[in-house]
Amino acid sequence: MVVIKLKTSTQQALPDTYKSVEDFYEDINTYEELIFEYRGQKYVVTYYDNQLCVSGYNKPDFAQCFDSPQDFAANFCIDGISFQDFINKISVLVR
Repeated sequence: MVVIKLKTSTQQALPDTYKSVEDFYEDINTYEELIFEYRGQKYVVTYYDNQLCVSGYNKPDFAQCFDSPQDFAANFCIDGISFQDFINKISVLVR
């Protein structure tokens, strides 16, 4: 089953960037799926089989899964750069 969550006029507009990793934790625990862009590449972060998984658009061989949002934030890297180091440079496209 696919669930699509849309913003309504009663919801506040959310920022398209994160100020801290805690903002990411709050979003992933609330929405359970995020799409973000970093350096021109889009990534999907979603729960699958009780793990937090990330995959890249147009990168069929790119997929990684983590035990928790904290594990993801501590261990996910792009081009050797830790997620925690570039979290404030991503553009959040979909929550």
